[in-house]
Amino acid sequence: MPFVMLTIEDWDSFDCYLFDIDGTLLHCRDAVHYFAFLDCLRELAGRALSLEGIPVHGSTDPRIVGDAMRAAGFPEESWKRRLPAALATMAQQVMDRRHQLQVEVLPGVHRTLQHLQDRGAMLGVATGNLEAIGWLKLEAAGLRDFFSFGSFSDMHEHRHETFRHARVMAEERCGGRARICVLGDTPADVDAARENELPVIAVSTGIFKRKELEACRPGLCLEDLQDLWPAGDGFQP
Repeated sequence: MPFVMLTIEDWDSFDCYLFDIDGTLLHCRDAVHYFAFLDCLRELAGRALSLEGIPVHGSTDPRIVGDAMRAAGFPEESWKRRLPAALATMAQQVMDRRHQLQVEVLPGVHRTLQHLQDRGAMLGVATGNLEAIGWLKLEAAGLRDFFSFGSFSDMHEHRHETFRHARVMAEERCGGRARICVLGDTPADVDAARENELPVIAVSTGIFKRKELEACRPGLCLEDLQDLWPAGDGFQP
């Protein structure tokens, strides 16, 4: 898809917005999800494995597990069939430890979501999290009620597939070809949005610096969502 460039005035003109979760809406300051990954890998491998060196930002939960298994030398035929059950166990572990989640909502998020909800825009999530885990994080952050639907990685190992499913869901709910915008914090979000012919706003609230995201040529690149709003206007979330 050609690069679709946006101005700061354009951002508020879409029918539907698809938000990534981690690094875009919030940060989890706990290790609940991380330890659930390690237990999932132990279940599949029969021994402890590490996520060291495995790309996680902009990936999906199934792909992270698969990449770790392949990096450790396990052929797919030895674990792939058991992956769905292991992922279900991982989701249940996060559910059981949801009281340990320590979630920080990122700057400008409350205001942006409230504004979009108030004007009637449809809000969804498109994320690499498993569904149960993604909703738990949003609940812990107090953001769950803003979103009417979500596309998760339970059935989609690749991020562009998750975004494609989110686009289909958005168009079904909007009764036709809706104007949809993606918001994410990684080059993978920009690439997945472009592959699905969706304009994308990138925020440098994850691990990627603004210059790194600008090099991917998103439609608009921000430090954080607070950049959408006038400074010093006294807004309180």
